[in-house]
Amino acid sequence: MKDAKINVYKAFISLIAVFGIIFITSTFAQQPETKKTESSAPDRAPVKTEESVESSPVKPPEDFLSAGQNIDVKSEGTIGDVAVAGANVTISERALGYVMAAAANVNINAPVGNDLWAAGAQIFVNAPVSDNAMLAGSTVIIQKDGTIGNDVRIAASTVDIKARINRNLRVSAANVRISSEVGGDVEIYAQNVSLDPGAKVLGNLVVHGPNEPIVSSGAKVFGNVEHRKIESTQTTGSSIRNWFGGWFIRFLWITVLGLVAVWFSPVWTDRVATAIRAHTGKSFLIGLLVILAMPILLLLLLITVAGLPLALLLGALTVVAALLSAVFVSYLTGEWFLKQLKRWEKSNVLKIIFGALIVTLVMSL
Repeated sequence: MKDAKINVYKAFISLIAVFGIIFITSTFAQQPETKKTESSAPDRAPVKTEESVESSPVKPPEDFLSAGQNIDVKSEGTIGDVAVAGANVTISERALGYVMAAAANVNINAPVGNDLWAAGAQIFVNAPVSDNAMLAGSTVIIQKDGTIGNDVRIAASTVDIKARINRNLRVSAANVRISSEVGGDVEIYAQNVSLDPGAKVLGNLVVHGPNEPIVSSGAKVFGNVEHRKIESTQTTGSSIRNWFGGWFIRFLWITVLGLVAVWFSPVWTDRVATAIRAHTGKSFLIGLLVILAMPILLLLLLITVAGLPLALLLGALTVVAALLSAVFVSYLTGEWFLKQLKRWEKSNVLKIIFGALIVTLVMSL
């Protein structure tokens, strides 16, 4: 009975995964967009800023976790860490901790007290970020009020930097424009790079690409300017778009399938994850043997007329098994990651999201 039940689960999950995007959107869209979760750590000390000192020391800042079509992060009090995903994400209230946002359009309209991690098609940073920023998307624009307090790393097609960056800047893009001050070194992989009037680079400027950087007469580079020419038939921008597209599709499918799995049967998901955790070596060897043996078995079945239907069935089951294995590896990876953060350890949804993010990034790199 248990095996039959698990087989039903697998078949049902594989069918639901096809409509995963619609399912996730409709499910989370029914929740209030500014709903707070109870996953904040009560023993975590708030970030020491002037505003947190003035606020009540009894109640620590609440973390904000949400997903849906349109998410606008607002709060009457102080927000701790923020983790949001949706079609359109806007940060409208100050966050004292980390901000992690994934959406088609990401708008940072309020100060971030720690690191900012954002991925999306359009990313606009319109407010200060106290520490580091890691941004990936098609278009990334750091507006004049979007000062970055530490290092910045960007992967995009078009990058426009109009605010001060206190330390180093690393960019991979097709087109990069800088019109503000960078307090450290700048290293850019791009096809076209321009420093507009008012741009200042206090360290070295190193550009990797087919074209030399265009430095305006009103721009200053206090260190060395170096152009390392790259001869390639494929532009840097198209390479980044291809990489980002491949990574995003893998991340989306594993996340959707994982969310469906934990929603449909969290007990079954925990049971399989526990079994993999208890017999990691055995699970790895069995998986490796299946990967090596399955193509040979399918080939032998395909050359026989009688074995063709069985080959198609095994091929479909192999694809489902591969997707499910990625889900469980992501689940365990996310579980480990949240334990290291010492936050949100009971959230199966965040285990899937963070685990899928880590696993797919490692796979793509």
